[in-house]
Amino acid sequence: MKDYKISEFQQFVKLRDHNPEYKLEVMLKFVEEVGELANEVRKSSLNGLTPEIKENMKLELYDCLHYVAAVANINEIDLNEAIELKEIINKDKYNR
Repeated sequence: MKDYKISEFQQFVKLRDHNPEYKLEVMLKFVEEVGELANEVRKSSLNGLTPEIKENMKLELYDCLHYVAAVANINEIDLNEAIELKEIINKDKYNR
């Protein structure tokens, strides 16, 4: 199994799933995947973190990451730069 860096993962997604003409649809797909993850988290809060729920959460987290990268790619946003900038903002904002 490959250990991806953010930039490598973003490029991996771009090579397999880059559809700028479907900007809104890709964003809506991201929201759908977040909803599916939320459903699994809700199940875990009701039933405990069973092996099946944990596996489903793992898959939904991947889907969310995939669509975060896809939205970033469509909008020509470097996620590494976004992380660095947000960490600077958060450090100042929360005195970390």
